[in-house]
Amino acid sequence: MLERCYCETYTAKHPTYKDCHVCDEWLTYSNFKNWMTEQEQFHHTITGMQLDKDLIDPTNKIYSPDKCAFVSKKVNTFITTSTSTKNKYPLGVRKLGGRYNSRCRDPFSRRDQISLGVFDTPEEAHEAWLRQKHIFACQLADEVKDPRAAEALRVRYTK
Repeated sequence: MLERCYCETYTAKHPTYKDCHVCDEWLTYSNFKNWMTEQEQFHHTITGMQLDKDLIDPTNKIYSPDKCAFVSKKVNTFITTSTSTKNKYPLGVRKLGGRYNSRCRDPFSRRDQISLGVFDTPEEAHEAWLRQKHIFACQLADEVKDPRAAEALRVRYTK
């Protein structure tokens, strides 16, 4: 967490962490440790879980008790979006001949992505991607113990 926020080498390689910081309370390790202990008791274990700062609030740049949650790698991977500038189409869309293919990562399968169909416009293809992401997000929400994270998943891919 500290490296992600305050290491210039790290933020240069991972620009999504630019301008992130840790709340004053957590800069005292014992306060952060106490919060982690509470989370471990709540979840029964946090082994294998990941500290997420922007599921509850996608615009959040502050690591703090009210904005952070421990989530599974499956959830964290699912909500991570590629911000590649190579793709000039909306998320989940690629051009296929003269039409637009929509694909979505299935968090419940070992398959990398599933095809959602071929559409006439990139907007139609993106709508299909949003609908499928919402379905998967709601299914993941049923597996999440933290009610803040579960609710965030349920509304994340709605308009």
